[in-house]
Amino acid sequence: MSTLRVDNLRGQESSTVFKYVVQTLQFTVAETSSISSGSATTLINSTFTPRTSGNKFAVWLHLPNCTATAGGSVVAYVYVGTSATPTSNTQVIFSQERMEGTGADDVTSIHGHDFGTFTCASTDTHYVSLTVTPDHTLTVARHSNTGKLLLQEIAP
Repeated sequence: MSTLRVDNLRGQESSTVFKYVVQTLQFTVAETSSISSGSATTLINSTFTPRTSGNKFAVWLHLPNCTATAGGSVVAYVYVGTSATPTSNTQVIFSQERMEGTGADDVTSIHGHDFGTFTCASTDTHYVSLTVTPDHTLTVARHSNTGKLLLQEIAP
């Protein structure tokens, strides 16, 4: 095993500073049906430990094969922070999708991404959370799919 350690990674121009990925984490949600309308339902609320304080995060959300009443909508929120309560943390993604119906062929995917909204202040335990708020009963990741929340810690 080899270890590469550097204090600074710079380009040929003295003002060019490279950012690099410190760690990549993936969190998943399996097919979930009968998510009630009207209030936020937490699908992911997982912990991770940042490697270094002061780092930023890139976050991607993919919820495939979602179904709910045609014309209705679903709002997905992703939060990052130090509280076990999602809404007490920094909201990094807000994504709203209109639904196409409840049939097997009416699936809609929900996507979102963010970079830099959240900067960690410590290497204490952090949480990444995904909540959904549908206005009609919702199924996510239908047909045995997997929803994914990808988080990358980026060093400045």
